Amino acid sequence: MPDSPSSSDSSRPPVPARTALDRAALERILRRAGELQASAADPLEEMTEEQLIALGQEVGITPQHLRQAIAEERTRPALQEEASVAGRWVGPRTVTARRVIRGTRDQLLARLDDWMRREECLQVKRRYVDRILWEPRRDFLGNVKRGFNIGGRSYNLTRAHDVGATVVALDGGSALVQLDADLDTARRARIRGGTATAAGGVLAGGAVAGIGIGFTVMALPFLALAVVPVAAGAGGALAILRGFRHTAERVQLALEQALDAVEHDDRPLRPGVGDVIGLITDATRRRV
Repeated sequence: MPDSPSSSDSSRPPVPARTALDRAALERILRRAGELQASAADPLEEMTEEQLIALGQEVGITPQHLRQAIAEERTRPALQEEASVAGRWVGPRTVTARRVIRGTRDQLLARLDDWMRREECLQVKRRYVDRILWEPRRDFLGNVKRGFNIGGRSYNLTRAHDVGATVVALDGGSALVQLDADLDTARRARIRGGTATAAGGVLAGGAVAGIGIGFTVMALPFLALAVVPVAAGAGGALAILRGFRHTAERVQLALEQALDAVEHDDRPLRPGVGDVIGLITDATRRRV
């Protein structure tokens, strides 16, 4: 005999009441759902820029901000933050500055090229569609310009192995401009200098200690005296290594100054007074 409706309903577990979820619960649920989706997704899965912008619009993010974030990700420096001893004690291998500036890609690249040539004593090394790479001028006129401080600048960017500029167009007539300076060569030179200074102190201390051992009666005073050159060498090496951070800061400031000039200077492009001789020389070489 089938059960009556009342007996069937009584055997079922009670249905919990559906109460509203507070903000903390919602955040936990959404965070956990994202974790589950990420763990279940294919690690090789990719998303195009259009798909990302469409997804962002669904959650209320404007396309302009999304494109800027995409541009910043694309222009992120290839060299990551270092966890090595050199990165912590000496300084960064790459210095970067970025800013959103009004203007087209070609306009901003042209103004950056003009600034680097006139004010930083650099020359073009490579040229791409949206990127220019400069290197220090090593010719006679470049050395004269730096040696006599023509223009009253420190030419800090010439300490970099090369300086690059990347410009990515954004909405609204603006573009993301990123400058990066490669300081790896200068940093390695600092490390070699610091190592040589420390080694010199150790060798001097060893020589003093060796003299003391030769004179058995005076051994203890000489051994105590041997600590002085070792300590001096270690202190000098530390000063040399830590001094590289000042160089990196000056290069960082020079990059920011270049961005300032491009952002606020709307004068037409023209050669600086210090480059007139260089322009004449270049024209003469082309004719020859």
